[in-house]
Parts: sequence; C-alpha cells; structure tokens
Amino acid sequence: MPGALGERGHIESFRVVAQVSLAGHEPMTPARRSLENVMRPHPKNTSLRRPSQAKPDASAHKARRLIGYAIRLIAPCLIAIGAAAAHEYTSNGVTVAHPWARATPGGVRTAGAYLQVRATPGRGDRLIAARSPVAGAAELHAHSMEGGIAKMRRVDGIPIAGGSVVVLEPGAYHVMLMDLKQPLKEGDLLPLTLVFEKAGEISVDATVEPIGAMGPRGLDAQPGHAAESSGAHKH
Repeated sequence: MPGALGERGHIESFRVVAQVSLAGHEPMTPARRSLENVMRPHPKNTSLRRPSQAKPDASAHKARRLIGYAIRLIAPCLIAIGAAAAHEYTSNGVTVAHPWARATPGGVRTAGAYLQVRATPGRGDRLIAARSPVAGAAELHAHSMEGGIAKMRRVDGIPIAGGSVVVLEPGAYHVMLMDLKQPLKEGDLLPLTLVFEKAGEISVDATVEPIGAMGPRGLDAQPGHAAESSGAHKH
C-alpha cells in the first residue's frame, strides 16, 4: 500500500504541477508560447479594414462639369478650324484653298464652284481651265453688274500675281459647271481639276454646301475675301 499511495501521490503531484504550469506559474517555453499564440483569439486586423470613402468635393465636381461643358463647346470650333486649314492643295508655287460649290435643286444642270488661289512671291501664274467628271463642261466666268443687271461672261484665264491671293466667290470670278450629270448634294465632295499655265494641273475635292451658301463650312464668305481682291468685275 505505501507503494500504491506513493504512486498516487506522484500522479497527483504531476496534475498539480500541470495545473500550475497551465495557470502561468511555470516559465514560458517556446513550445508553450507557440501553442498559446495559436489558441488565443486575436483582435481584428485593423490594417486590412477597408478605408472609408471620402465624400466627393462639391467644388471639384462643379469644376469638372464646367471643363466638360467648355470642351463640348470649343471642340466643334477647333475641328472646323482644323478642317479648314487642312483643305489646301499646293503644287509648283500655287496653293488652292477652301474649294466648295453650292448644292443644286432638282432639274438644275449648272452650278458654280468657288475657291481661293495663292501664288508664291515672285512666281505669278494664271488659271486657264477647269474640269470635273460630274459636269459635261466647265468654264471660267467673271461676274459683272451692268445697268443694274447681273451678267456673267466667259474669260480665257484668271491671273494670279506672285505673292497675291485671288478669290473665286459668288458674284465674282468662279468656275461654272455645266451639263451636270447628277445633282450636287449637300455634304458630298465634288472632284475638280484646275489647270494653271505654269503649275499645271491641281486636283481638289470641293465640299458641297447648302443651296444659297456664301462660303464653305458655314462661313458667310469665301476665306481670303477681306484680305485680298476677289478679281471680280463689278460696275
């Protein structure tokens, strides 16, 4: 029996030591520290918390709206300016700019084509002819007023002095397209070949503007009119 009691006493002593050890009275060993770290509930990781979304700045939103409105307002003007600037054709010292024609109503078989011609300084030239695949014939015409009556007459050529600009526009010099093979419709491109005495042939695409238009791309007049003479014969 003493042996049995002694064995029981050793067992009880081991339980007490184990309880005391679990209560934290034994020195912390690496194994125990790892076990407690695994079993201990951890607080929420605040570093992974989704940041709260800041309320949008009203002034910044208003500024963005104003910028967007300004872009929508200015963009068409910039596009028109860029298109007008790009609508030029240059060859051998002669530049043809902003060619256009008026749309024709049904049954009308004549139309006028207009443009601006610029010659390099010291290299004057002369426009002597024109043609288009959509017309049976094309002539160079001048416009004049005689006794209050508007008259047109054919001319053999239109001189362009070196360094100057000559404007072909309604009521002045123009290319008269006759015997049209098809109506000219607004928004179409009219193929037109201009023949110069020195520069040779320059092929252009004239924009077809609305009936009654006075200039290309919504303008009130042919570009270049205010700066230089149109070469018209008005009396």
